[in-house]
Amino acid sequence: MGVVMEFIIRESVTDQDKHGKAYVHYTAWNETYTGLMPQEFLDGRSLEKCIKNAYEYPKNTFVAVAKEKVVGFALYIPESRELVSIKPSSEVVAIYVLQKYQRNGIGEALLKQCIKVLPRNPIIIFVLKGNEKAINFYKKQGFKFTGKTVEQNVKGGTLVELEMVLER
Repeated sequence: MGVVMEFIIRESVTDQDKHGKAYVHYTAWNETYTGLMPQEFLDGRSLEKCIKNAYEYPKNTFVAVAKEKVVGFALYIPESRELVSIKPSSEVVAIYVLQKYQRNGIGEALLKQCIKVLPRNPIIIFVLKGNEKAINFYKKQGFKFTGKTVEQNVKGGTLVELEMVLER
């Protein structure tokens, strides 16, 4: 492990936060999912689309800031989506940290901040099948598989997401 990184977790409120979130979203997907998702699907994404998305969905977002730069974010929803197998529940929809800032406790801090504000127990998260790094991270945080999978047809193939649950 390298130098311990100082960072803060805060609610995303500024335009700079939204642009930072978009950059992390775009970059972390390429770093994380190359080889796990069809390349054709990944190639269909753009930073501009991620910026548009950040402005369309500004709420329920925490950003991780290191040296005045957004290096990670988490997106949560107080009432989980219809597709989850356990109701009522809350949901963490996304946690992404730029690769060079990983292993500094940023992902864990983002997750803990989400858990702190989410009103419902349990908490659900979906993780891409084959993303062993994320699966191991969530298991370490106490999440367990529910057995539910969700398949999504995308350009170039199919994505399979595995549902995990955290009981508090």
